[in-house]
Amino acid sequence: MRLFFAYWPSPETAARIEPWARRAHALYGGRMMRTETLHMTLAFLGPTEPDRVRALAHGCTGWRLPAGAMTLHEPGCFARARVVWLGPGARDPALEWLFQANERLWRYLAPYGWQRQEPVFRPHVSLLRNAKPGDLSQLRGTPVSWAPQRCILVGSQPQASGSRYTMLAEVPLEPADT
Repeated sequence: MRLFFAYWPSPETAARIEPWARRAHALYGGRMMRTETLHMTLAFLGPTEPDRVRALAHGCTGWRLPAGAMTLHEPGCFARARVVWLGPGARDPALEWLFQANERLWRYLAPYGWQRQEPVFRPHVSLLRNAKPGDLSQLRGTPVSWAPQRCILVGSQPQASGSRYTMLAEVPLEPADT
């Protein structure tokens, strides 16, 4: 099972993100992410043995991560991975809570043996996988305001139709100014 931690949108927020995915799919093809699986990954841990999964699922419920508000409005892509995404835009001082959440999460994970793999955190919600190249300036939509209410430890099992996600644990959130 592959593990990751993610801010998980409410069904209402996911429904507001979904039109971006539909427009992206019309422009770039690929595999559109299912509305119920849209999320913002804070830390990808990769394949993990069952004993480590259990220990982490138990331990993370005592952690606390900051939460705040953001607006998703800027499309982007990871060309090598062929992923089209929607993010909050360039690093804004109002989003410091989001970068603090990522840093704090990696500090919590270190005693469990995980180390950061990505040198830079780029907050985003993946819209498409296996997308064709294209001009991102054509992808436009209504900005989506989002104040995450949940951070989830997710187990991912790849399947032909897309990964199947299992919610394993929830990390409590705190307001960003505490």
